Amino acid sequence: MTSDHEVAPESGARLASTWLGGVDLKRISDHVGTPVFIYSEEQLLRNLQRITSAAAAAGLADRVQLYIPFFPNSNPHVLRPTQKVGAGLLLQVPGEYEILSRFGYDNFIISPGHVSDEEIAFWAKTGYTTFLSSLDEVAYALQAGAASISARIDSLGSQKPGIKMTELRRLSELLTRHGCQLECFEVYCGSGNSRDAMIGVIETMFTIFRKYFPDAQSINFAGGYGFAYDKWAESEKHFAWADYFAQLRAAADRMHIPDQVRFLFEPARDVLADTGALLVGVKRDLITNPIASVLVTDGSRMLMPSAQLRDRRHNVAFLDAGLTEIADSGRGGVPAAVRGRTILRHDYILPAEYLVPEGVNSHSYLLILDAGVYCATQHMEFLNVPPAPEVLVDLGGELHMVSSRGDDLDKWRNLLPDRQPLRR
Repeated sequence: MTSDHEVAPESGARLASTWLGGVDLKRISDHVGTPVFIYSEEQLLRNLQRITSAAAAAGLADRVQLYIPFFPNSNPHVLRPTQKVGAGLLLQVPGEYEILSRFGYDNFIISPGHVSDEEIAFWAKTGYTTFLSSLDEVAYALQAGAASISARIDSLGSQKPGIKMTELRRLSELLTRHGCQLECFEVYCGSGNSRDAMIGVIETMFTIFRKYFPDAQSINFAGGYGFAYDKWAESEKHFAWADYFAQLRAAADRMHIPDQVRFLFEPARDVLADTGALLVGVKRDLITNPIASVLVTDGSRMLMPSAQLRDRRHNVAFLDAGLTEIADSGRGGVPAAVRGRTILRHDYILPAEYLVPEGVNSHSYLLILDAGVYCATQHMEFLNVPPAPEVLVDLGGELHMVSSRGDDLDKWRNLLPDRQPLRR
């Protein structure tokens, strides 16, 4: 937790400027209860179109292909807008393939990390591009007669899966001995990078292409595109795709990358983060003790990489008993830790103290913004706290439950086979 002088910024009355301003939060709370995750199909489509429009403006519409990672959200109902713009999904494990096939998805790339021979064989049968993460895995795939080979490269020399930069010549020689060319390579370059950092990676990618794999059909620039959790305006939150694609096009022309080479991207946070929010109920008036002030909610801690691991500040809004936003009165508030419902010492939904405005009590609510990536999939079920249900706001503004709350005998996140409209 942070000290009093490290209090995270309070929102004021700002929900009206977001897609949440038009959502009937009371209806959701009345029918589903709290905690509950809420997603916007329109916001996801807008985020996808922002990227595809930027690619078109740079003259790259026919060369850019998006593959949104499935594991950060992993709800097939939520991800439907990807199909409207021709985007695919990035998978990691066979179970994801089985689930998505049932829901009619069929446009995938596979980046599994280190895998067994059996998994390599499984993915080979599907025919989808699979990025192998070691020379040993590539050698097995070649010996098994794989129709094509793609590879994941770790440019950072980290402990992450990936063929290391010093192994690229060996990879090229291995492929040559088997009379095989690399179909595609992706490069891991870290997460949450700035525009300048990601532009800096472009030349590295093209240099690898020219030096080692000049016959590759595509280059996968993977993910890592930053998202500003502490901002409110969309123009400030999202990655600068227009500038980035302009630089990419210029570098491709300058370094003579053939026009037929396609460019793949795996954006996650920039596409998914602000499509979701977490609504929790406040269950006691503000508790103040000699140690700290505490806001008790009915949520529980989730592994939110944006918050717990990166110490990023999610914006929040406090709502009254009628689910109307409590505006900032200008009189400040009480800095308080936001707790979940268990006795776990570190059951803090957010890592920072937040200013709790006047009027918040045991009948109030807290809305945590930008929870569309990782938050629901990494819900912590320790101490038998069931996962929260998920509600989707479709393109027409209608509300649908897309996963149900776990019960005492089944705490798993219960994905529904069909959307269930919330009755009026």
